[in-house]
Amino acid sequence: MATTTNPPAGPGFLKFNRHVFGAHTSDMPPRLHITADDDEFDEVILQHFREEGFDATYMPYDGNKAAYIEELKHLADDLELGENYAVVAYGDAAAACLEAYIKPHPHLAAIVAYYPTTIPNPKTKYPPHLEVLCHLSADQGFAPAFPSYTYKGVEIGFAEHDLDEFNKVAASLAWTRTLGTLRKAFKMEVDLEKIWEEHVALEFASKNPAATMATMVAEPYVNHIPTLTGGVGQKDLFLFYRDYFTPRNPPSLQLKLVSRTIGVDRVVDEMVVSFKHTQEVPWMLPDVPATDKVVHVALVSVVCIRGGKLCHEHIYWDQASVLVQIGLLSLSLVPDAMKRKGLKRLPVYGSETAAKVLDESSQPSNALISGWKQRPKGDPGALPNRPKPAAGGGKGGKAND
Repeated sequence: MATTTNPPAGPGFLKFNRHVFGAHTSDMPPRLHITADDDEFDEVILQHFREEGFDATYMPYDGNKAAYIEELKHLADDLELGENYAVVAYGDAAAACLEAYIKPHPHLAAIVAYYPTTIPNPKTKYPPHLEVLCHLSADQGFAPAFPSYTYKGVEIGFAEHDLDEFNKVAASLAWTRTLGTLRKAFKMEVDLEKIWEEHVALEFASKNPAATMATMVAEPYVNHIPTLTGGVGQKDLFLFYRDYFTPRNPPSLQLKLVSRTIGVDRVVDEMVVSFKHTQEVPWMLPDVPATDKVVHVALVSVVCIRGGKLCHEHIYWDQASVLVQIGLLSLSLVPDAMKRKGLKRLPVYGSETAAKVLDESSQPSNALISGWKQRPKGDPGALPNRPKPAAGGGKGGKAND
């Protein structure tokens, strides 16, 4: 892994098409117009778009539809050949934009509509080169033919931080989808893996808490789900890294990457963590004295990245498996009431769970299901036997005896 202490930040973390005009090359950031029916719009959203490298400006919609649509027609007046723009619209402004952009507009690459109050005919087809995305609340009841997502249990306004209707989970899902649509439209390239690996190198190789925090946004958070350890905000998270994480990991700690999935703004790592419990491990086993037991546990890390910096981390693992391995949880520790019902052991495993992640054939499946081995042969629900393939790839060759 890289060990640089100067990770990329701001627009420098991404790449987008370079436009050549005559004798000079333009590296201008992609132009993005945010529009809604408010004089003052959510500054958090505007800042997030700018952190992602967009030249984001706000255009209010005052309800004068004719004047507004005329203004939309002129958004590309100062763009040159090869330059494009996109529009992200909310509410009434979104409805007006969806109507206005049915016909092709020069330089328009994408339109993202958040909870438009009306939509064109559901069968409307937009220009084939135009990326279109619509976010709807469940009570809107629209079913457009163009790409859309409906968010259950939320109201119009769910994506705006300064409204009472704001819903953090739905807003986050919509943000990821919006960002993916815009990057596709502008052909933007973001190396999330490099950003994540530089953070990990500072965290585990360089063991530099201050440099680790420099790779994160102004208000990050880390949550180790089973133990609720980590921190919210730069101050608490720095103290956690400095005093409880970086210096307190056992020297034997090893991370084995099993798989990595990279999305629009997230990196998901599946790994196996191994260590000998020679000292307290505050993030995984807070206040548990050393047991000298060896632990192998499967762990999943979900990392969100915004503007080239880490926004938050969610880390999941099977805590019961860890407790079994260090002797803090006995498989035979079954409450009397459950024993009387026939339960003989707790339905958990120790290091076997990590072993099966590394090699699916290392442990049998369904051993905890008492009737699995006793199921009748020739089960009618089983898949039928597959016919044996003919030798020679089914081309008339003779089968081997």
